Amino acid sequence: MKLLTIVIPSYNSEKFLASCLDSLLVGLDDKLEVFVVNDGSKDKTSEIAHKYEKEHSFIKVIDKENGGHGSAVNVTIPLATGLYYKILDSDDHLSGDGLFELIEDIENKQKENDLPDVYLADYLSVSTLNNKTTAISLKKYFPKLKEVVIADEIKKIPSTSFIMLHAVFAKTKMLQDSHLTLLEHTFYEDSQYVYHVCLNALTYCHLEKPIYLYSVGVSNQSISLANMQKNYSHQLRVLSKSVDMIDDEHFLKLTKGQQNLAAIVLTSTSYLSYFYSYVGKNKEAHKDYKTVFKRFKTTNKRIYRRIKYKLMIALMNLVLPFLRRFVCVFVYRVGAKKKGWTF
Repeated sequence: MKLLTIVIPSYNSEKFLASCLDSLLVGLDDKLEVFVVNDGSKDKTSEIAHKYEKEHSFIKVIDKENGGHGSAVNVTIPLATGLYYKILDSDDHLSGDGLFELIEDIENKQKENDLPDVYLADYLSVSTLNNKTTAISLKKYFPKLKEVVIADEIKKIPSTSFIMLHAVFAKTKMLQDSHLTLLEHTFYEDSQYVYHVCLNALTYCHLEKPIYLYSVGVSNQSISLANMQKNYSHQLRVLSKSVDMIDDEHFLKLTKGQQNLAAIVLTSTSYLSYFYSYVGKNKEAHKDYKTVFKRFKTTNKRIYRRIKYKLMIALMNLVLPFLRRFVCVFVYRVGAKKKGWTF
């Protein structure tokens, strides 16, 4: 039985893909299912992927027209047979030691019939410029390590923390049963994915050993300041989609723990929408941001109130408009340094 499906969305990834796939060749062939989704690449991505497919039976290649990162997820969720599902960007890697620990824990909990809906694992940001690593951990919010807890038992995570896609290993059946569909032709839809997971998951397990190795320092990454300014509308699109995913009535039916985790992700998406809209001098971006939040306030009043009074959101809205770009750039650089994002 396959325990983990790994999906690698790949667009013009010839420089990175082989290294990414090599990180999965750790002797777990019978436990892993890997989909390389060639998203309409114009370079040798498909050629490289098919070479690995011929040499390793657990690797499968899907060649498709370009649809963006989210489309690779939409295509593979119905096809996935692994017990858990993981998205791996083609310029990143997974740790062999971390993978072995995850698989071992899944097997142990499977015997005990005590599998969580989601594993949240620590991960490392790895600078491509100097190989410096920065550990990102949610350990202190979990009462017990390696033990399954309900969402209500997780300590309240501050609104300044981000639950990143890199940490999330979600049960495949949960994703399939909840009919997850991500935005296509859109950057930053990983926030929508994590929000969906938090809305649907009831149980979690934290693993301290880092599994995901997140490469930072590439100039064309979506989290660089230049691309944040260029692609601000994508972030607003993700926020709008997330707001529409659940209404006030259904939000109230969630457990307190689910509400808290979902609110953290939506708050993070709101932060990012603000930053992306104000790091540049584009007045149209400022106007679009206000339009999205006005609609948010109107259509999801209760959820909006949960977000509005978070400290950072409140402080950002108090900043005078002509100072917002300066503040956003300053906060971004401080946060990026803390997380090891170097450009």
